[in-house]
Amino acid sequence: MRFSGRIYKGEKLWLVEIPILDLTTQGRTRREAREMVADMLETLVDKEGFKVEVYRGENDTFEIAASPWKHLVGLPLRRKREIGGLSLSQAAE
Repeated sequence: MRFSGRIYKGEKLWLVEIPILDLTTQGRTRREAREMVADMLETLVDKEGFKVEVYRGENDTFEIAASPWKHLVGLPLRRKREIGGLSLSQAAE
């Protein structure tokens, strides 16, 4: 399982968006911005042994994979719940 994202140059920093998770971060360089993506997701999941890999795509895209991937699967639903203040059943609708 992989999620896709976009990286682009802002006024001063490189900005990163992961639409399916409604997350953004930034870095001084492209490399630092990708490192921030991995750190952000590993911090959100907060499971021992969880490791995120960020793969460069074409142009301004990238993909995220994780090991073990099962911790990444539930993250979109969890983010939807957090953002909307929803119960589990409401988010599943």
